[in-house]
Amino acid sequence: MQFRGLAGSGCAALWIALGSLGCNLISANLATGPNVLLVTIDTLRADRVGAYGARGVETPTLDALAARGVLFEQAMASAPLTLPSHASLLTGQYPPTHGVRHNAIFVLRDEVETITERFHDAGYATGAVVGAAVLDTGFGLEQGFDVYDAEMPKERASSAGFFERPAAEVTDRALAWLSREEGPFLLWVHYYDVHALWKAPEPFASRFAKHPYDGEAAYVDHELGRLLAGLAEKQRLANTVVAVTADHGEGLGEHGEESHTYLIYDSVLRVPLILAGPGLPAGKRVARVAPNPALAPTLLALAGLPPLERTDVADLGPLWQDGAAPPAEGEAYAETLAGELDHGWAPIHAIRSDRFQYIRAPRPELYDEAGDPRQLKNLLPSENAEQLAVVRDSEARIDALLTRGAALRPVEVDAETRAQIEALGYVVPDGNAVATGADPKDVHRLAGVAFDALSLMFAKRYEDSEKLGLSGLEVMPGSSQLHDIMARLYLETRRPAKALPHAKEAVRLNPTVADFHAQFAYTYLRLGDLPSAVAAFDEALRVDPDHSGAHIGAMWRAKLGGSIEDAVQHAEQAIANGGDRPYVVERVGEVFESLGEYERARDVYEAGVKRHPQQRVFHMRLAIQYARLGDDAKAAAEREAAGELAKDVNLRNRLGIVYAARKEFARAEPIFRDILAERPDEPSTRRFLARMLRETGRTAEADELVKDVAPAVEVLAPEPPTEIQARG
Repeated sequence: MQFRGLAGSGCAALWIALGSLGCNLISANLATGPNVLLVTIDTLRADRVGAYGARGVETPTLDALAARGVLFEQAMASAPLTLPSHASLLTGQYPPTHGVRHNAIFVLRDEVETITERFHDAGYATGAVVGAAVLDTGFGLEQGFDVYDAEMPKERASSAGFFERPAAEVTDRALAWLSREEGPFLLWVHYYDVHALWKAPEPFASRFAKHPYDGEAAYVDHELGRLLAGLAEKQRLANTVVAVTADHGEGLGEHGEESHTYLIYDSVLRVPLILAGPGLPAGKRVARVAPNPALAPTLLALAGLPPLERTDVADLGPLWQDGAAPPAEGEAYAETLAGELDHGWAPIHAIRSDRFQYIRAPRPELYDEAGDPRQLKNLLPSENAEQLAVVRDSEARIDALLTRGAALRPVEVDAETRAQIEALGYVVPDGNAVATGADPKDVHRLAGVAFDALSLMFAKRYEDSEKLGLSGLEVMPGSSQLHDIMARLYLETRRPAKALPHAKEAVRLNPTVADFHAQFAYTYLRLGDLPSAVAAFDEALRVDPDHSGAHIGAMWRAKLGGSIEDAVQHAEQAIANGGDRPYVVERVGEVFESLGEYERARDVYEAGVKRHPQQRVFHMRLAIQYARLGDDAKAAAEREAAGELAKDVNLRNRLGIVYAARKEFARAEPIFRDILAERPDEPSTRRFLARMLRETGRTAEADELVKDVAPAVEVLAPEPPTEIQARG
């Protein structure tokens, strides 16, 4: 569970002086509006909900909510991607304005105001419980939340590697948070289950065996019912505005798209939007197009709070209020840059009105929603005056949004988060690819190759992953994602020479992204080419001066004649930028070890124990350092504290090397022998044991031990490279 500071909080000084409890107690008296429960059901299409006319589905909670509230028949998401769409829901801004244009590589900047900050400043307790790593902390959505619960399971939820929490656990966490809050609250609950893979628990799995997507929707609906029942039991539901929507839909085969990400038809943009509670009429249906980001100003208005300073959309209230003057026509903007950022295809943008949807693409599209609701007949090219006017107007609106929007600002992603997000079915992009100009509707089916290759790599089916990835590159040679995956695959399978051309091509395709330069540098480290590695790390820092992985890499300059003081400065910068990630702290200490700065390494690991008490790897790292420094008592104590990590082959190997270097062969040899009993072909262990055997006069045994082992290359990076997917 994450507890975050509050950007822009009006009680920041009290927060510091008294702690969160004191701040909430004092500010809670300010709140006078209703509670707000915001529920987002990831990947739920509107037309798979009973209240929207679906048959054969089971959504009684949503249907009942619509009966006592307002249902928007044409609510439109701003992007078919989880992070950008949720950023829009919390800010009232479209992606070009708030700057989050894809999953994982963008962060919502502190200067972008969220409704959460408004609610907190008004005295509301603010909490979030999210169901998947794609909305983890670090991407900026936690701004203004007292509690942002994004704790994911340590194990993947399926063979495909999903890091997510089932709806039942999300509901439990939400109810637990509500039980601790007695005053006004804003609670955001995110259910991820409707996202593929679809494996609902019983009885929903059996009931919807032929339609597993609907089974997941039924399961989430059941859990939403349990959440609302918990509020009703505490007599808090009557004074709670409940808002339920989705971040995007799912292709389900329409337009040839099974999933979502690369296209922007109604199948992935039209989502449910239902509001019920104080100030809302019962049984109202709104036919007008409603942009989903408009939920942000709408919730503020329902709570009687001031509007956000900057939004792209208006409060939806006039659409249901009698006597109010609604706009002449509904309008919503949507985009996906995923094809451009992932593979160099063209970006696509859309304007959806009550009657038409216009899609800007290399081959533009226009659909008449009245006569063609499934969007099967493209009206362009056209000579119809009305249709041409729609195109001109839509083009002007898209240009206006893009002109005043934020520049693309990708960010680096740590190892754990990157792996978790990719395991959810997204291939994490790394920035602007060299454009090929391809229209996504022509090539989007090829994108599945990257995810399939990645899934095979996760499953350690390396040969299958390699074969698929290489075949994909034959048809998509400009795909930065496939080159990235191939480089990672070869590094994970200890073939850095094969990784190098793919890492190099990724840099060529994405020269402005520090992550690619850092991976290129890492590959050189694995090859023992230190000058080339340091040069590539320097280039990564030129592109992104805050890249923690590149700062760690720059520490290696000390081996080329640079100063230790310079290495210390890079280490401090790496920890300042990424010390909340255990991986970063561990790598800093590891480089100090390689530079012979053992006391500095010890200090880094001791700080790691304090900062990350649950990470036992730091205890094993300390055991190695204390053994190296001759403090056997502390070494033994730390090895005991390491628990299961004391069995890690790489770390045990390092401990054996330390004892061998101290000529304590009686301690080193059992460690090496134990490793080889588990892994008889472990080359590094065989080489070190052979070296020790020669020093003790057992030359024949040493020769036999390494007769089939390739000569060692000076490896300057961690072995094995389990964290390469993060690049810092």
